Amino acid sequence: MGARIVVAGTSLARNHIFDVAESLKIQVDFVEIDEKGRVLHSDDLDRVDDVELLWCHGRFAGSWVMAAIDSLTSLDWVHSDFVGVDALALGTFVHRGIALTNGGHNFARPMAEYTVLGMLASAKQFPFFVRNSDRTIWDTSIELSELEGAKLLLLGLGSVNTLVARMCKGFGMEVVAWTRTEQAAISDGVSRQITGSEWMKEIRDADYMAIGLPLTAQTRGLIDREAFEAAKKGLTIINLARGAVIDQDALVQALDSGWLRYVLLDVYETEPLPSESPLWSRPNVTVLPHHSWSSPRVITRSVDLFGSQLQRWMSGLPLSDPVDFSAGY
Repeated sequence: MGARIVVAGTSLARNHIFDVAESLKIQVDFVEIDEKGRVLHSDDLDRVDDVELLWCHGRFAGSWVMAAIDSLTSLDWVHSDFVGVDALALGTFVHRGIALTNGGHNFARPMAEYTVLGMLASAKQFPFFVRNSDRTIWDTSIELSELEGAKLLLLGLGSVNTLVARMCKGFGMEVVAWTRTEQAAISDGVSRQITGSEWMKEIRDADYMAIGLPLTAQTRGLIDREAFEAAKKGLTIINLARGAVIDQDALVQALDSGWLRYVLLDVYETEPLPSESPLWSRPNVTVLPHHSWSSPRVITRSVDLFGSQLQRWMSGLPLSDPVDFSAGY
C-alpha cells in the first residue's frame, strides 16, 4: 500500500470504500457522516480537517450534502452517485474550490429502457388495455400504431438520451436531438442535431418527446403553454429528468384539452406527488414515483465509477466529466 486519503461518507459508503481502496492499492481512513450531515463518531472529530473527499453514496438529499460540506473544512472533492446537482449550492463549491463529479452513466440503462417502454406503451395503448384487464373488459375498438417511421425529439443528449437514440435505431425511428451547444459528431442513432430555438419548430411534427435536461435557470419551465400550443396533436411526452422543466399548469391544460396522446412522468416539482395533484388518475398519464433509475446493477456501476474517479485523483489526473458550475450541470 502506498498513497493515503481520508474519505467521508455514510455507512453505505463505508461498506464499499475499503474494497475500492484495496483494488487500487491505496490506504483509506474513513470518517462516517450521519443522516444530518455531521460527523457521527466523536473519535473522528480530530480528522475532520484531513478529509479530502466526500463520497455521496446511496440515497441522500441536497441539504445533507451541503451540511456535510459545512462540517468538512478542508474538502477538495465531492463525488455524487446521482446526476442532478440543482439541489446543491454550487456557489459554495466555487467559493471553496471544491471539485464536483456526479453519477454519469450509473442510471442510463434502466432510464433509457423506461423511455422506450413509454413510447411502446403509447403506440400500443398499453395503459388502456391494463385498465380493461383489471375491469374484465374485452374491447378491440381502439387503433394502435408502430414506432417505425415515427419522429422522436430528444431534449438533451446526456447519457440517458444518448442511449435512447441508439436503442431507437432498431425501431426505424427518426431521432432529432436538441443540445445546448453544437456537438462535433452526431451520436449513434441520431438523425439530426439542433441547437438554439430550433426545437420549437421540430415539436410541430414530433410524435414523441423525451426530456433529458438538467434543471437550470434556462430550462425551468421550458415546456410551457407556447410549447404545447406549437406541438403536434397526439404528442407523447416522457420526462424522467426534472419535473420543473415542464410548466405543470400548462401540462394539465394540454391534457384537459385532449391534445396529448400519452404522458409518462417520473419527476415532479414536489415529491412525493401530492394526492390532490391533477396528474393522478388520468387514463393517459402514468405517474412513476421517481423510480425509473432502479436496477440491482446500479450499485455496481456506482462503485465502479467512483473507483475509476478515485484512481484518477490519486494519480494526479484530471477527474472525468466534472460538473460545469457555470452551466449548472
